[in-house]
Amino acid sequence: MVSSNRIMARPLWIIVGFCLAQGAAQAQSIWLPGADPVNIARSGAGVAFGRSIEACSLNSALLATLRGAGAVYLSGGMEMQSSQLTLPSNERVLYTTDRNRFVPAFGAGWRVTPKVALGVKVDKPFLRHAEVPKESSSRFFGQAIDLNSLRAEFQFAYAVNEKFSLGVSAGMTRLDYASEVALRAAVPNIGNLPLSSSNPAEALLETTARQEGSVLAATYSAGFRYAVNSRWTVGGSYQSGVKGRLELEASLPSQVLDIYNTRGHSSPPPPLGIEDQARVLLNAATARHGDGDLTLPYKIQAGVRHRYNQLMTWEIDLLYIGAQGMELPALPSINTPSGRVYTTERNYEFKDCLTISGMMELNLGRDWIARCGFSLDSALRGSGWADAMVGGAQTAGFSIGFGYRIFGGELCAGYQFRQAMDREINGLEGIWSLDGLSSTSTSTRVEGMGHLWAVGFRVNF
Repeated sequence: MVSSNRIMARPLWIIVGFCLAQGAAQAQSIWLPGADPVNIARSGAGVAFGRSIEACSLNSALLATLRGAGAVYLSGGMEMQSSQLTLPSNERVLYTTDRNRFVPAFGAGWRVTPKVALGVKVDKPFLRHAEVPKESSSRFFGQAIDLNSLRAEFQFAYAVNEKFSLGVSAGMTRLDYASEVALRAAVPNIGNLPLSSSNPAEALLETTARQEGSVLAATYSAGFRYAVNSRWTVGGSYQSGVKGRLELEASLPSQVLDIYNTRGHSSPPPPLGIEDQARVLLNAATARHGDGDLTLPYKIQAGVRHRYNQLMTWEIDLLYIGAQGMELPALPSINTPSGRVYTTERNYEFKDCLTISGMMELNLGRDWIARCGFSLDSALRGSGWADAMVGGAQTAGFSIGFGYRIFGGELCAGYQFRQAMDREINGLEGIWSLDGLSSTSTSTRVEGMGHLWAVGFRVNF
């Protein structure tokens, strides 16, 4: 018995070691592995993990496996993202800000008849946020992004027999989106008149254009679960993507005069007294939102679960992320007396990608449960591209968590660590002079890291 416990403990400590190591892990994704502590600790694996109310958020067919009359969980946590931009030419390192978000989750399931079960889930399937510092010239191609989501779906499961069950869910997802970009407009001798030979440009005024909006979109999912025997189970699910036309509103949040000479530099300084004309130009400028839908990817997930013995259970899941049709609205622009000022639009080149995730759960005595997991994603974007706004490199995550049975239920905690794969990108930096915006050939190293944790309580009744 002692030797078997040692054998089972080895994989756990190996995965724990990965969780604590920050070297080879690779990046953040635009989707979350889960919003509750159990799915976070499992790194999103669990589509075939029956008798788990949290796994039902991945596959509604698992509602039919719940013990007793039903189950419920409630949790809250935090998610942190940060990207790192390094110019190898001078080894200057800049970090993004706007790093933290609150992550709530709720789920419930109850048995209506021996064959029919109902449920509800509330979670965050997508999350992305970052703001590059003023010192980074990549701000001309995108200065900030804030993508948030909240999904609520009702679930239905039907047990065809003891081994096979089907499930569907449907509901709504609210998407909140905001983006910012730094723009430069020519300041003429007379600020409220168009540029001309008699009204030449004297300087450049930099300002930030912002757009934000939200939309409600219908979402749905379908899944199955088949128990081969008491130890082996297979399961799969399809979760729809989200698409909606945002009601965007544009604004110029900054009224600070940030003035440069016509070559786009602060030295030598622009002519004395140009501040008055820059203020006139800023007052005459209006913000204009970008066009386009917000489209986020669908997910197909299949998994195999094996109950090795009464103490240990593991599962491996394979995911297909349909991101090729993913879209983000164009960045905002400004209208000035001399015409529209806008940035150079990027081709994000999103593509479908594969993900593998795995988890292991150990029953440590009567009251304690230990969980750990990993996930590995292929690149979200083509041509080796990545940036601070959307990321896009290969991704990985390592997680750990525990459960403690108390108050007739289980107190759970889960944590996942993520770190970005380094990418050397040319053309990420820009220079904006009177001739307009152009990208430089400067190489920029893009990295990223993140933390996700949650604490919650679940109970069967």
